Amino acid sequence: MDEQKRNWLGKARDYKAYSLVLFALSAFLYIGTLIPSAIDGTKRLLVLGAVFVLMLASIFFSHRSNVYVRKLEDDEHAL
Repeated sequence: MDEQKRNWLGKARDYKAYSLVLFALSAFLYIGTLIPSAIDGTKRLLVLGAVFVLMLASIFFSHRSNVYVRKLEDDEHAL
């Protein structure tokens, strides 16, 4: 495997790991908003906004991972 393919594979794995960590963090924060006495109403909107941003980042990193996986597959089929 040449250097570029190893680089793409490493990036795909890293982006997938980032995506999973951000998804887990957003799920943890969202569950915290479901507990009635955990946070008050004003902070709840802030936490839900953070959950939304984390989910968007998770989707972005998952998409980037898929881009690199497709590059690897296309390069493999081109040979």
